[in-house]
Amino acid sequence: MRKRIRTTLPLAFAALYHAAFVNADSALTVWVFPHDELVDISNEQLRLDYFAPWLAEMREITDLPVQIRFQRNVPGLTDLDYHADDPSQSLAAWSDAAWTWRRQQNAAGGVLHNKYLLLTRLPLDPGNETLGLAHQTGHAAIASIHSYATPGHELGHTLSATHEAAEVNFNGWFCETYMFPTRLNVRSNCYRYSEENRANIARYLRRSGN
Repeated sequence: MRKRIRTTLPLAFAALYHAAFVNADSALTVWVFPHDELVDISNEQLRLDYFAPWLAEMREITDLPVQIRFQRNVPGLTDLDYHADDPSQSLAAWSDAAWTWRRQQNAAGGVLHNKYLLLTRLPLDPGNETLGLAHQTGHAAIASIHSYATPGHELGHTLSATHEAAEVNFNGWFCETYMFPTRLNVRSNCYRYSEENRANIARYLRRSGN
């Protein structure tokens, strides 16, 4: 069975690139908002299942500290109605809500070192084809827990990784790197980015140290 993981260009190019550049020792913070429907899964379990391999991979890519921060029970964000005929509309709503929340929190820094991920139980569309969606090099992404690799895929988009640079590797069995766009159940997850996408991400993160 094939599952598609999609991405879109930023809806507001200027807003997505409005970033305050930070010192090289600043952290990349991924703000994870588990949807209210995931109340039965603890933050610790989500971190272990969906983010621990990604964090290990990021440590291979950059010396920049990378942290995951969970935010629960935030009205207007964790109760977002994301399951829609047009998932891009859900991403637009999430992008706006996350950016508004950031301003309300007076969070330091900008797009380069703050990413906002809505974690959902279901795919984004009624046909269960769209497991996630993100703005390329933007601040916003949505990922379903339907696949363990989807959060890493969508976060990769926000960090400039691309589908075109994805690979099928062999680690005892054929596996797909994080950015592989159409996943096949017969192949496993590599839980890493291709060398080209590693380089893409490293270049992107170096910008935050300028």
